[in-house]
Amino acid sequence: MLPYAPWLVWITPIVSSLFVPLIARLGGKARNYFAVLMSLVTTAFALSMIPDVYFNTLGNPEYSVAWIPSLGISAGVLIDPLSILFASLIAFFSLVIIIYSLGYMAGEEGLTRYYFFMLLFIGAMIGLVMSDNFLQMFVFWELVGLCSYSLVSFWYKRPEAVRAGLKVFLITRVGDVCLLGAIALLYASLGTFSFSETKANISTVPLPTLTAVAFLMLGGALAKSAQLPLHTWLYSAMEAPTSVSALLHGATMVKAGVYLIARLFTLFTLFPLTLSMIPMWLPCVAWIGAITAFVGATLALHTPDIKGVPAYSTISQIGFMIAALGAASSPSSQGWFAGLFHMISHAFFQGLGFLTIGGIVHSLGTRDMRLMGGLRKAMPITFGLCIVVMLARTGVPPFASFFSKGLIISSLWSTGDILLVLTIYASAAVTFAYTLRFMILTFLREPSEYVKQSHLHEPPKTMLFSSAILAILCTVWGLVANSIAKFMDVKVEIGLGEVFSSSTLIFLLVLLAGGVPVYFTYYRKSKSMEIARRKLAPLNTVLEHGYFFDDLYEKVVAKGLIRVSEDVRHVEAIIGRVPYLFAAGVIGISHTIEKRVEKAIFERLPQLTARAVISLAHGTHKYFDVLVDELLYVAANRTLAFGSKIEKTHNQSLQRYIVAALLGFLILLILVIITMLTVK
Repeated sequence: MLPYAPWLVWITPIVSSLFVPLIARLGGKARNYFAVLMSLVTTAFALSMIPDVYFNTLGNPEYSVAWIPSLGISAGVLIDPLSILFASLIAFFSLVIIIYSLGYMAGEEGLTRYYFFMLLFIGAMIGLVMSDNFLQMFVFWELVGLCSYSLVSFWYKRPEAVRAGLKVFLITRVGDVCLLGAIALLYASLGTFSFSETKANISTVPLPTLTAVAFLMLGGALAKSAQLPLHTWLYSAMEAPTSVSALLHGATMVKAGVYLIARLFTLFTLFPLTLSMIPMWLPCVAWIGAITAFVGATLALHTPDIKGVPAYSTISQIGFMIAALGAASSPSSQGWFAGLFHMISHAFFQGLGFLTIGGIVHSLGTRDMRLMGGLRKAMPITFGLCIVVMLARTGVPPFASFFSKGLIISSLWSTGDILLVLTIYASAAVTFAYTLRFMILTFLREPSEYVKQSHLHEPPKTMLFSSAILAILCTVWGLVANSIAKFMDVKVEIGLGEVFSSSTLIFLLVLLAGGVPVYFTYYRKSKSMEIARRKLAPLNTVLEHGYFFDDLYEKVVAKGLIRVSEDVRHVEAIIGRVPYLFAAGVIGISHTIEKRVEKAIFERLPQLTARAVISLAHGTHKYFDVLVDELLYVAANRTLAFGSKIEKTHNQSLQRYIVAALLGFLILLILVIITMLTVK
């Protein structure tokens, strides 16, 4: 492993993206080759970690540094088979796409912005899969969403590209809210964001809480990986440059949901706890994947847009992966490995499909397959590459997806749900049908007038070189399946003997059942098939409207939310008028008091007061006169009586009393004088 590879594998593209505007000042070629060089360095860091994981020579699989010390949160990287598998795929596939961009994006405006976001996109996705905690993973999760929005709306002068970017941003935000809610619940229960601590203590989380966490994370994965019912954004994202579409589908954003579900198996599987103990979670995962696989395949069979075929195909193929994960029980089970192995196979054949389609659109200037035909003679190399895409996508042996789809079907059989298996078989049949239809409309039928008037040519060599790399991998990848299983520490035996098994015969018959109607409809132009198509006109309407999901979201959900917001606005307006109404009421009451109470009381108050004073004065005068007369009468009588008593007293006795009083006064006076003289 190269020094500090677990850190530099995602830091390098992120930091180098900041230098793109500076390098661009040296010239366009310097900028372009700088992006290629940084992608090459990133790939080298990623691939250097494979031997250490394969031979299990790592001492400590986790490396962390302090991030938010006040909260005890660290930033770190996790080195395990799952993270290195995704990091290596993203880095290598991104290098191929950056090389392809040298030819495909030549002469376009805004290439500095393009390479800035491409490198940032690569770094964010690798950082997501290398994170060792939920908080750090969520930061990169959001950064991936920001880059996808910016790249989808790269041609911002086109109104449809701007609308597509907004649609991608809004729908994926639903999943982001679900994921954030799940992380918050886990943190509230465990007090940590760390993967290792979560795994060690997951059995202490109450089952109802764990159930809510699992379903919320599933919602986040479904939105990011464009699964039902949040799948409609992926077709709109085809307004992006084809190189962006290839990166978006092959190795970055839509694979984030697959990674999240696969990661849950490594965290929520600790004896005696398994994901199978969460009520209905695994069956929901499996059935959502299977139904999405079928719905996406039927939409790909109907669309006339040449980029719409791989777009809906990606929705369908990721459905295969999700269904396989729903049939798994642990990170060592066949279903878990089948989903991941098909994820890699899909990256190669779907990436190759986008690169070849980019060459066709680059040459013709249109995406409408109804205007194409007969391209096999003018573009033989592209035709050969598309044959590889067809065989690899449908799962014809010995291409890689033959082995991965075989493992998926085998794992679904282990669930005992026959209807689930039949749904996947039907999806595989329709996969061959829409791929064959694409080949007939584009290469095998007679050239259209539009094609005859066009100047056809093969794509530039850089584009063909990138396509050739993926074509080789599509062909030989199935041969290294056992090595990948050993790398992932899963006991699965895959050999060429599988080609001659009875299950392979059944699978090929299923593919044939899907291809024969297309052959007679589009190549032989059978009248009976045309009559059958007219009878199925209602089904055609359903497919034309994409099962009415967009109509539901636009006419029911969006308009419903607008209606609710308008009602809320009216309620807010009413609530806002309450103070004014209250004030008006107070003013009205005050006017009433002024007119009635004040007039009735305060104007009569002086009169009432005067009358009360006069009455009091009259009463006081009357009763006070009587009282004074009575007092004077009593005083006079008492005086006369006292005088009579004095008069009756003997004259000598009175004189004696007076003399005794005088003598007592003199004695007291003498004593006072003597006392004063003795005091010094």
